[in-house]
Amino acid sequence: MKRLLTVIFFCTLVFVAKRSAAQVNYIIQHSTTCAGTSVTFNSTVFETAQFPSTILWNFGDPASGLLNTAKDIQQPLHTFNTPGTYIITLHVEDGGAGTIDLTDTIDFILPVAYNFGPDVFLCGDTGTYILNAPLIPNATYEWNDDTATLGPVLAVKESGAYTVKINGCEVTDTIGVFFTREPKLDLGRDHTLCQGENLTLDASSENAVYKWRHNGTVLNFTQAQLPVTAPGGQYIVDIDVPGCGAYSDTVNINFNNYPAPPFSLGPDTLLCPKEIFTLTAHVPGATSYAWSSKGLNVYDDVAYNIDMDSTITITGGGRYWAFVTVAKQCEVVDTMIVRYRGDKQLNFNDTAICQGNTLVLDADFGTGIYKWESIPPQRDDQNNTNQSTYYVYKPGFYTVTAMVGHCVFRDSLNVVFNDTLQLKLPKDTTLCRGEPYTIVPIANAPDYVWQDGTVGGYFSATTTGIYRIIGQNGCGRDTAATKVVFEDCPCTLLLPNAFTPNSDRLNDVFRPLHPCDMSNYSMTIFNRYGEKIFFSNDPLEGWDGTLNDKKLNMGAYVWTVIYTKPSNRQQVQKQGTVLLLR
Repeated sequence: MKRLLTVIFFCTLVFVAKRSAAQVNYIIQHSTTCAGTSVTFNSTVFETAQFPSTILWNFGDPASGLLNTAKDIQQPLHTFNTPGTYIITLHVEDGGAGTIDLTDTIDFILPVAYNFGPDVFLCGDTGTYILNAPLIPNATYEWNDDTATLGPVLAVKESGAYTVKINGCEVTDTIGVFFTREPKLDLGRDHTLCQGENLTLDASSENAVYKWRHNGTVLNFTQAQLPVTAPGGQYIVDIDVPGCGAYSDTVNINFNNYPAPPFSLGPDTLLCPKEIFTLTAHVPGATSYAWSSKGLNVYDDVAYNIDMDSTITITGGGRYWAFVTVAKQCEVVDTMIVRYRGDKQLNFNDTAICQGNTLVLDADFGTGIYKWESIPPQRDDQNNTNQSTYYVYKPGFYTVTAMVGHCVFRDSLNVVFNDTLQLKLPKDTTLCRGEPYTIVPIANAPDYVWQDGTVGGYFSATTTGIYRIIGQNGCGRDTAATKVVFEDCPCTLLLPNAFTPNSDRLNDVFRPLHPCDMSNYSMTIFNRYGEKIFFSNDPLEGWDGTLNDKKLNMGAYVWTVIYTKPSNRQQVQKQGTVLLLR
């Protein structure tokens, strides 16, 4: 059973306490520098100013008239019809990040006319093909692949369509480079089939062109799979694979007058991970069996005669077929495709949504039977819908059972409604100069912006000041502030970051390493679920790693110490984590 969001917050407190906030340099971004093409603008400022009250773009293009500006749009579009140099400005006002003005000068140019030549086909699924762009002095190059190549030469190692931007503008041509695996053409063994039996010859190969011949006559058929019917004969397939060449294979499939008995291995099946499956060929009058198999990939090799019995044991996915000889006269055949369900599991988490909103739960594992249950029940049309998706309108406890093939999956979650965002920061505190202090908000919000524009769920305070935060979730927005004072301390209260309660009289308890001059002392320790497990008013009394005389598991625990300095009657609060080791 998953735990509530407030519990998840305490877990976050333990593991992020030593991170530092990142600083951001803002830039204006643009999708292309091609004149006459629609340009998409954006800016990294919106990573910090996530809730701006004002956005104003000016594209420096007065010839475009009213289209020269865009208001309150983070990613506007603009077309520069005339090549030239344009000054782009962006003005942003945000309650957290403040007022930000950005300027960028961009040259918009006409595309370079260039022809890469015809598409290229290469044989083999690995290799390298060199593409050359036009060489222009002092130009910048950006290819459309996922490499970091910035020059006029690109080493292509994967099939795809390629082009290049020169000085930010795409050239006028694109080239396709295709790596084709060498075919593994195999029409199978010769067979004599019973009257009325069906068989399909499969010559599937990547990027191939097919030509079939029957008893020397070219058929008007160009597909990869050819159905065979009586009276049969000799079948030849010729394929041409661009980049690899021509290939051919021959097989003889004949029929006799002995009627085919019914034979079916059953429908294709989906198995659970590591499931062992027994497949049996039930054929009246069977006198011999020949099983074969092939992987699910068209380039997998065929394994012939893997078993000669009526039953085989399957431990892996693939295609399995049996040619069964009947009365020593002829053969019947059938195929089953076996797939294994991967290790994917349902993984719902407890969550909160706003009153009036709808939560969509998706348990899609493919074709199967889905049973949903809710406590308390929802509308009659919601329960037992037998659909993989489920709509939540009310708070409650929800469970799904998914039965897909042989596999059964179950999961549940608790849904609560949260109308308003309640954001809190720790109380004002006084710390010793140089002491690390991380401010972590207490709230059900995924997005936070701090007073300097930093984005994140924590902030490392290093100087005296007032620290502010803006939080927002789907239900609203809130602000909070806390004052942190750093001063010179005549005595610094120190606590260890780990202890080992193993009765060796070394680091057996967790407590202050030496007590300072203080009063009104208290220390509280929490586990990772936010549950209080220890409290003491005596700095000489430590925690021995137990709760109710039972040893707790190794791991990180959160501690808070509060005391008053007698010299100035100021209250000091410290917090941190300690690692329990055994």
